[in-house]
Amino acid sequence: MRRKDVGLRNVNYMIFSAGILLVLIWLFSLVTYGHDQYRRGYNQGRLAEQQIQQKAQAKQQAAANKLSQDYEKQKAENEVKRDEQKRQITKIVKVPVYSNVCLDASGVQLINQAINER
Repeated sequence: MRRKDVGLRNVNYMIFSAGILLVLIWLFSLVTYGHDQYRRGYNQGRLAEQQIQQKAQAKQQAAANKLSQDYEKQKAENEVKRDEQKRQITKIVKVPVYSNVCLDASGVQLINQAINER
């Protein structure tokens, strides 16, 4: 008996289509699983980055608050010093400081002139 060349003529197209469909479903499930894994990893990475940024922002805010407190403290100290200086100058100008000091007339005149020029 001689064998005939079968080729694709005697192929059961229903079984062939079902096989191709199963392969496509399997590939789709692999792609979907891979995409889910990617999305899960991406979200975890994004969450970790947000936490790092929040910690850095909190650290910067704490540093800014400390600097602000230091600035306000220094500003208050400078204001107290400035008020003390103004009061001392006012007292020195109003009180005749050199009345009991032995100076000649030209020295007293120079001192009084300096006081009046303020």
